Amino acid sequence: MDGFGFKGYKSFKKYVEIEEVEKINVFIGRNNSGKSSCIDIVENLTSAQVLASNKFLKEGLDLQVIHELSEQQVQYVFQENTYGGGIPGRSHYEFGKNYIGKKMRFSVSTERHGIGHSVETFKYEYIPDESVFEKQYNSFWENFARRGVNYWEDCEFRRLDAERNIVAEIESNEEDVNVNGEGASNLIRKIINYSEYDEKLVQEKLLNALNSIIYPDAKFEDIKIQQISSGENSKWEIYLQEDGKRYALSKMGSGLKTIILVLINLLIIPKLKKQYNKKFVFAFEELENNLHPALQRRLFEFIYDYAIKNDVIIFLTTHSHVAINTFCDKYGTQIFHVEKKNGISTMHKINDYISKTALLDDLDVRASDILQSNGIIWVEGPSDRIYIKHWLEILGSGEIEEGRDYQFLYYGGRLLSHYTTEKECNDLINILLTNRNAAIVIDSDRRNPRARINDTKKRIQNEFKKYDAFCWVTKGKEIENYIEKTAIEKTFDKKMSAQCERFELFPDYIKPVCKTFNKVEFARKVVDNIEKETARGMLDLEKQITSLDKAIKKWNEK
Repeated sequence: MDGFGFKGYKSFKKYVEIEEVEKINVFIGRNNSGKSSCIDIVENLTSAQVLASNKFLKEGLDLQVIHELSEQQVQYVFQENTYGGGIPGRSHYEFGKNYIGKKMRFSVSTERHGIGHSVETFKYEYIPDESVFEKQYNSFWENFARRGVNYWEDCEFRRLDAERNIVAEIESNEEDVNVNGEGASNLIRKIINYSEYDEKLVQEKLLNALNSIIYPDAKFEDIKIQQISSGENSKWEIYLQEDGKRYALSKMGSGLKTIILVLINLLIIPKLKKQYNKKFVFAFEELENNLHPALQRRLFEFIYDYAIKNDVIIFLTTHSHVAINTFCDKYGTQIFHVEKKNGISTMHKINDYISKTALLDDLDVRASDILQSNGIIWVEGPSDRIYIKHWLEILGSGEIEEGRDYQFLYYGGRLLSHYTTEKECNDLINILLTNRNAAIVIDSDRRNPRARINDTKKRIQNEFKKYDAFCWVTKGKEIENYIEKTAIEKTFDKKMSAQCERFELFPDYIKPVCKTFNKVEFARKVVDNIEKETARGMLDLEKQITSLDKAIKKWNEK
């Protein structure tokens, strides 16, 4: 989707840009860093009237749209079966189709039309980029600008400020909710009480969504609206019913009100406005205020699912590290770090490990504050990670992701003897201090059914069992003994005489097709050919992966 860039607005003295907008776009940084200014710019792009009233437009605001040319637009400017006009030897469209998908930049301003009841409209001017769009064809490039290329102009912008509340309200005919939450009680009153509205919007759709976010902390049975005073200035109050008792929303926590205001914007407002020719763009500021991290996570997950399913654009401002965990690796999301130094704000996209750690430093988030990941699977080495990650994908629930829900750490074979889960053991490294949610996978290294695992592995197994943590000691000799021969045959295009035995030495087994056995290289080659139906029958693999999947999901329920 179209991107944008700007400079000369408040503390943004230097040009910053978002080259392409995603479904979820997060501005994260300290208080007063300039996050809300980025939301202001989006609002300016969606309304010529808002932009025209912006004092910074007169003071040198440089606002740009970054637009990717579509085939339809190219056909309109470079029509088929037309020649000449500075393009010798071929039709205009044949020439123009080379620019489908290219990004053009246009400056955005406003101009007034009409006398008396005049209106403000957007004005676009092509910004020359001779490295892509040749100067001699500027008349064509400017034609794109004259046609209007701002995707944002066709959007309905909705905003919820950081300062917000839901209170009892005097009866009004208004059918909207302001950026601070004003109007929410009146809107709920009209939907529940007036026959022209469908009360299921509130008492089913909104209520079910609310419970999906706040459960298991609470579960409400109904949403009601009641008159709490009479006379000319009678007021109406929203009530939530739980266990048969009614509770006035105005007297409940601000975090709960925030969730309800988000749901009103997402679930109710679009149904009432019925602007089918427009897409909605939502901007929510600092939703984490007065919300427990677990509620933040569930609210952010709801917002993400809504954006993907309903094809809308959502902008968030936050200084919560929960947002980083939720959005940093999801499809259709991006995070921008907004910083302010010496009175000047800058913005850049978070797209690598260094930028993520710099962001955490800026927010003053320590590793001990967030434990870095929701849980750790300890494995002997990188080849184990390759297999286990794949098995979780094909045999697990499909609901967990590496980096978001869990992470791998390597203990390196014999180094296992230096680890423990016991808090009072000073001469060993405590696994649970690294992360309180831990699982471990250990090769049994047994050569026959009567053999026992060594004392170190037995100690670790007992310690994990003591803390009700997941410990998987392989049923066969090592992790490779779970690999089915069909996967090996597909990888090397050679037939194996038999399946690797439970206690067989895998390097010896694999020699007929792989004379030089490197565990990591082999794992990378064979893993894509490991299939669900054959893998699930290997020893206790399905049982162990199912248990590990459940353990990881339990880590992330809180």
